[in-house]
Amino acid sequence: MELLSKFEIEGLSPLHHGYPAWPGGGPWLHLYRSGASWTVLTSGLSDGNEYPYELFLDSADEIEPDDFGSSWQANLIYETGRIIPNVPGLKERLEENKFLTLQVHMDGAPDEWSLPHEDGNIGLFLTPDDSSVSALLPNGKALNVKLMRPEELVFCLENGMEGRLQLAGHYKAQGGALTSGMDRESVV
Repeated sequence: MELLSKFEIEGLSPLHHGYPAWPGGGPWLHLYRSGASWTVLTSGLSDGNEYPYELFLDSADEIEPDDFGSSWQANLIYETGRIIPNVPGLKERLEENKFLTLQVHMDGAPDEWSLPHEDGNIGLFLTPDDSSVSALLPNGKALNVKLMRPEELVFCLENGMEGRLQLAGHYKAQGGALTSGMDRESVV
């Protein structure tokens, strides 16, 4: 993977006011490219011990390195990075459930990707991963963030852990189980 760009989430900037401290001393977002795949990866979320996770999002949709910080992919990781450090028992939850869902509030999201819901209009599917992204993390574990279609989020909300297991199987069957893209069809 080739590192193309970095974006620092500056704690003293008014644009990032109230952004939580990350256990590993970050926050940074890095943009990598490998072939036709683009990867947004956090740096500084993992402390390498009690909090082992860094977030990543793989996308087939092109990201302009010069405009990386305002891409939808970076924005999803940015918003996830607001929430994840405050989730109690994340490590234990992932060990028990393997797959988790998360809802974030994002203004301006396309209607076909947005679900009017009090807990957040955008659904994200979280999957621990040991792919090539993990090789970039000497002291952490990669946690994939996959953009969900609204129908997929509703399916998970209605079916709990069983729904998440089924959805993971559907993603694998669709191909690109860890990849997010704006043209992807719903698997339910």
